[in-house]
Amino acid sequence: MRHAGSMGAIAGVALLALAACAAPGAPVASQAGADPQDGCGPQVVVFVNAGDLFAGAPRRSGPPTAAELEAELARENAALERLQIAFDALMYCRWTEVRLIRAEAASGGFPPAELPRRLGAAEGRLRQDLQRGGQARQNIAARAARIEQAVERVAPGTRAAVMASQANDAGVSRAVASAAVPLRLRPEADAPVATRLAAGSQVRLRPSAAPGFVAADGGPGRRGYAPSNAFTLQPALPAAPVATGPGARLRSLAATNLARRDAFAQSLELADRSGTQGFEQAS
Repeated sequence: MRHAGSMGAIAGVALLALAACAAPGAPVASQAGADPQDGCGPQVVVFVNAGDLFAGAPRRSGPPTAAELEAELARENAALERLQIAFDALMYCRWTEVRLIRAEAASGGFPPAELPRRLGAAEGRLRQDLQRGGQARQNIAARAARIEQAVERVAPGTRAAVMASQANDAGVSRAVASAAVPLRLRPEADAPVATRLAAGSQVRLRPSAAPGFVAADGGPGRRGYAPSNAFTLQPALPAAPVATGPGARLRSLAATNLARRDAFAQSLELADRSGTQGFEQAS
């Protein structure tokens, strides 16, 4: 297993390369804009760049055709995927940062009285990330509303069909285990371990009554509770086309768009809930 620090570095390099591959004309922030005191600075830059792709309204000279809407939704979906990857990498770096702070404190690397300040600074950086994410979410919602209106004019009933296709998955998030994860009998850090998930295991997540924990379902014999930051959310993409016949591709793209938007929103909410627990002084 790779060391957490090296994993964060690898993710940073990969995501900087991703930023260099942004669509022509997309705004690209400078690495110089990163906080030199922030160990997750490269991931912040890539995340900000990805969020900036949604800052403006879609450019149109008139009512779009179905083909133009299909192309626009395809671009939106690619940008949403880029944003999700950037956010997941940034959150992984933030949780690694907290673990390193705790490890350094436990080994006597700095006075115990320094721990609250360091954890507080790390939490402040996370809160800033979440504020940026919230702004990106608002921009995404505004763009989506305009696109949905255009889609409904071209293919009436698309919104209702997409929502109906996702009704069975209400309240459920699909995710993968970011590393090996112990599943516990209760949503408590010291509860007995019921089973373990290997890194990369696919699971379904539901909210838990305990802050910072989710109920994870990896299939028979692999159910229990774990910290929500142990998982990377995946878009709940439809298993089959929403419809067939004329407008089928447009409806399918619209369904994917909604799924990716929901996945990003759920990622923000899980990160916000996990942050309350993750930065407490007691591990």
